Amino acid sequence: MTELNVNELNNIAGGADTKNIPDTYTVVSGDCLSTIAKKFGLTWQKLYELNKEKIDADAKAHGVKANFENYIYPGQVLKLK
Repeated sequence: MTELNVNELNNIAGGADTKNIPDTYTVVSGDCLSTIAKKFGLTWQKLYELNKEKIDADAKAHGVKANFENYIYPGQVLKLK
């Protein structure tokens, strides 16, 4: 499994080349689903769908009652495929 960090994002020119998309992405401060998704040629809905179980479980564990799709945090590892 490959993982990309924020410093390596700059190496992906013009968005996403599906051959170069890593399996996962580690969230950094300031990230949101829409900006991460855009970097890899996805929609935020698709990114959420790929990670729904993890995002929802983490949100519930931290007492978030609604809008689970907005609950990501630095260090969280999201699937991109």
